[in-house]
Parts: sequence; structure tokens; C-alpha cells
Amino acid sequence: MKEVLLGLEESFTKLPAEIVFDKNLYWLIQTEDGAAYRLVSSRCPHAGAIVEAEKGEFVCPMHGWTFDLHSGACLNVPTKSLSGYDVVVKDGQLFAHL
Repeated sequence: MKEVLLGLEESFTKLPAEIVFDKNLYWLIQTEDGAAYRLVSSRCPHAGAIVEAEKGEFVCPMHGWTFDLHSGACLNVPTKSLSGYDVVVKDGQLFAHL
């Protein structure tokens, strides 16, 4: 497991937030109750297209799959979700465990 610094928690004022790490795009999200953060892949698990944040959910433009903004769970196919990683807060900084 690799711990990656994402930045100061206070700098993420609007979520979901795009994060680029190792030339890959991710989304920083927060659970609906605000208790935890997650870093989820921007790649749709169906065909690998980049999902976009639109109208309160993530949307895959290729096939129309939609994903919950707070969990990354697929709303069309309950057994699928955006791959994700735990994020912890340490001394006001967010760290993802990749």
C-alpha cells in the first residue's frame, strides 16, 4: 500500500474534486454523512470511459452508466462501482491509501 498526500483538507471546498496522480484522474468524494472521504477512479468499470460529474451523479458518456457521488456505487448495475481507495485525515491533510 502506498500513502499519497492529496492536500490540505480545507483546500477541498467543493466535492467531488478532480485529483491527478501518476497521470491518472481520480475523484475525491465524501460520504453522504460527511464522516469519511474516498478517492475513486474516474474510469467506468464497464468500458473504461472517463466519468464526469453531472447533475448530482457521475455519468459515463459512453453507455450512460451513472454512479453515486458519495460512494461511487453504480446506480444502473448494483454489482459494479468505481474502484476506490480509503482516504484518511492526518493533521489536517488528506492521504489516500493506494
